[in-house]
Amino acid sequence: MLELANAGGRRRKQERPRELLDAALAVFVERGFAAARAEEIASRAGVSKGTLYLYFNSKEDLLRTLISEGFSSRIEGWADQMATSAGASSELLRQALTRWQASLAQSQAGGIFKLVLTEARHFPGLADCWDREVMRPVRALVSHILARGIARGEFRTFDVDLAVHALILPIVMACLHRHTIGSLVPDDFLMHTPDLVGRHIELVLDGLYRHSDRGREGGAAITVI
Repeated sequence: MLELANAGGRRRKQERPRELLDAALAVFVERGFAAARAEEIASRAGVSKGTLYLYFNSKEDLLRTLISEGFSSRIEGWADQMATSAGASSELLRQALTRWQASLAQSQAGGIFKLVLTEARHFPGLADCWDREVMRPVRALVSHILARGIARGEFRTFDVDLAVHALILPIVMACLHRHTIGSLVPDDFLMHTPDLVGRHIELVLDGLYRHSDRGREGGAAITVI
């Protein structure tokens, strides 16, 4: 019986960081980062404030871990997968951008994204963390795929940095819109446009292909309305 109790206690300790992170995210989204209190996070997780500090040094530490878990670790995994892929660069680009867009939009990660947008101005360290852990890795990944496509003759020669911005910034804006104005405007056009991000990616890709190869990579046709 004692062994069973010890095993249960070990499992409980292993699960505690996850419980604290889930509680922190819930409190951060409900209260905002500035108003969130360590005591409330600990209470939500069913532990004492002292126990919280055994696992995390501060609210900032909790949020940095949430950002890393929700975004940067995923981006790193995608980069590792794509580094060994022999597939077309256009397909790698579609995969990278649609996965990232989905992570920004999904409920848990979306809550972190909204939190960063609303709190970063008052917490410069948070903005720096977001840029370092999320935006820079995404820009590096997309830049690598574009340069790969040029080197392989799949894309024409172009300004890679400009193409990176053309692909990434509209996704950020669409997600910003979704998490702010979109929830308040039921009939909003952007919220109800089918596969808006996918169509945008295809539109940009159409300008990146070499003229002789344009349309051969399997991209969907774009209808201009």
